Amino acid sequence: MSMFMRCTGLAVTAGLVVLTGCAATQSSPGAATSPAPASSSTAPQATAPGTAAPSSSSDGQADGTARACAQAGSYLTSVRTGQQNGYDRVVFQFSGGRPAVTTQRVATVYADPKGTPVPLAGQSYLHVVFRGASGVCPSSAQRTWTGPSVLAPYYPQLLTVSAAGDFEGYLSFGIGLAAKGSYHVFTLTGPDRVVIDFSHVALGKFPGIWDITSWSQYWAMQYSWLNGHQPWRSSPPMVVQAWATSHGFTHAAVHQVTASTFTVTQPGRKTATVTGTRPVSVPGPWVITRVGYGTAA
Repeated sequence: MSMFMRCTGLAVTAGLVVLTGCAATQSSPGAATSPAPASSSTAPQATAPGTAAPSSSSDGQADGTARACAQAGSYLTSVRTGQQNGYDRVVFQFSGGRPAVTTQRVATVYADPKGTPVPLAGQSYLHVVFRGASGVCPSSAQRTWTGPSVLAPYYPQLLTVSAAGDFEGYLSFGIGLAAKGSYHVFTLTGPDRVVIDFSHVALGKFPGIWDITSWSQYWAMQYSWLNGHQPWRSSPPMVVQAWATSHGFTHAAVHQVTASTFTVTQPGRKTATVTGTRPVSVPGPWVITRVGYGTAA
C-alpha cells in the first residue's frame, strides 16, 4: 500500500470533528453504497483575502482512543482525508464493528435533527449516513472523539467534510465536492474503516484575475461567504466597486452595461470596462475575469 502524498485527518462525534494523520490505502472505481457489515499533520490551506478558514487540530487522538466505548455498538474514532494522483479520499474509522453506510447526492445537506442547511464548499454535495453508529459512548456520555466541526482540505475534488448529525443511532456527514464526478465506497478491516474515494474532475483554469485567482482561493472564499462573511462578494456591482477603489478610482461611477459587464468612469482617468462571472453552478462569490481600458469621454 502506498502512502498519500498529502494528508490531513479529522474526527467527529456529536457534531465535532478533529484533524489527525493520513490514510494509506489504495483506490479502485465502483459503486456509491456499501452493504452493512456482517457483524497528523495538517495540510496547508489556501484562503482568499479576508477569509477565515475552518479550524483544525492534531490534538486529542490518544485521549479519544483511550475513551473508546466498551459498550456494544459501533463508535466513530477518527476521520482522515488524503490526496493521491487522480483521486481524493476520506476514511471513517470505527471501534466495535463497521456500521451500515449509505451515500446520496443531494442539492443540500441538512443537519439532523435540526433540519438547517449545512454549509459546504463546492458545487456538488454528498450526504453520508452511518446507521447504528454514534460518536458518543452512552454509558459514559463521553465523546469517542473530539475536535472542531469541519475539515476543509480544499483538495482538487474533496473540499469539505462536515458533521451533519448524531441522533438516535444515525451518524451523518456532508461532503462538499468541486464537481459532480464518480466515487467509490468500500470497507477495510484492522481497524474497521469505511473509505470513500473521489475521482478528480477537470475544472479548467480558474477565470478570476483579481483578488480571487485560483480554485483553492475560491473554495475558501465560498465557504466563508456561505457562513455569512463578506456577503457583498455575490453582488457584481459591489465587486466592481471594490476593484475600482483598489485601483485608484476613488470617486468612480459604476454603470452596468450587461448582466456581466460594467464600466467604471472617473473625471481625468481612462474608462475601465470590467467583466466577470460566477464560476460555479451554485450560489457563490462573483469574480472579475477581464478588464479593458479606454479613453474617458
